[in-house]
Amino acid sequence: MKVEDMSKGQVILYQNKLEVRLEHDTVWLIQSQIARLFGIKRPAITKHLSNIFKAKELHETSVCSILERTARDGKIYKTKFYNLDAIISVGYRVNSTRATQFRIWATNVLKKHLINGYTINEKRLKAAEYKYLELQKSIKLLSNVINIEGISDEAKGLIKVIDEYSKALNILDDYDHGRLAVPKGTKKSRYKLTYEEARKIIETMRKKFKDSSLFGQEKDESFKSSIGAVYQTFNGKDVYSTVEEKAAHLLYFVTKNHSFVDGNKRIAAAIFVCFLQNNSILFRKDETRRIEDNALVALTLMIAVSKSSEKDTMIKVILNVLG
Repeated sequence: MKVEDMSKGQVILYQNKLEVRLEHDTVWLIQSQIARLFGIKRPAITKHLSNIFKAKELHETSVCSILERTARDGKIYKTKFYNLDAIISVGYRVNSTRATQFRIWATNVLKKHLINGYTINEKRLKAAEYKYLELQKSIKLLSNVINIEGISDEAKGLIKVIDEYSKALNILDDYDHGRLAVPKGTKKSRYKLTYEEARKIIETMRKKFKDSSLFGQEKDESFKSSIGAVYQTFNGKDVYSTVEEKAAHLLYFVTKNHSFVDGNKRIAAAIFVCFLQNNSILFRKDETRRIEDNALVALTLMIAVSKSSEKDTMIKVILNVLG
């Protein structure tokens, strides 16, 4: 292979003909073809491949495949083919002029892809950030329009909906980019939930919704543990320092521990809401609820299906919804 500079770019001239098999989105060559590619004898290729597999640089089963090949005698034989990963690994081990040319070419291509890939991604990120900032500015401007006289009630309603959902857009964007932080929250707690009071809430629910005797029936001691975990301390200080953190962990623990024969998610959501109410943080200063019905349902279901490793993220989502 030879590369020549031309006035309008570069032209790659292939000086040697080498039939290449393309399958499963990669290139496949047999050992004799790899030897021709790098200008050495086949035994050297066999040795290098053996060393590559012994060193576990690559696993033979993932880079080698038995494929049918028509030989010069016209007969079809099953032959070992090696994919591009194996070819590149051999190319970086072979000591020959052509292998050196291959390494120079491969390094340049890799460098070009890395630079171009970084540049493209950087441009995409900047474009996405710009669009997001523009969206935020637009939402702010729309919010101001509500106060202008002469705007129809229908238009005001649409603008209000967009404005209210901007917080949800913020949370989703922060979630996608791993920027979710823990809001400051309320330090002073006005109410401490006990196991006995939690049982009263469950009994009230049973009477109101006329549930079966299985509703709220505890399977083990995990419900008591869930409540106790919310108030755990370390060196004399609360592990969860704010009321919001306690509430978020209460919802998470009760939902995730699945302590009841029936009604786990409903009980978790109800106790969570009662906890917020008794601590006087269920409503904002403008008397709107800090968490709406649909949001409560979504959070509870999301916790129920989440993995244990996602706990911290789930807690941050709850806190941001409450924030």
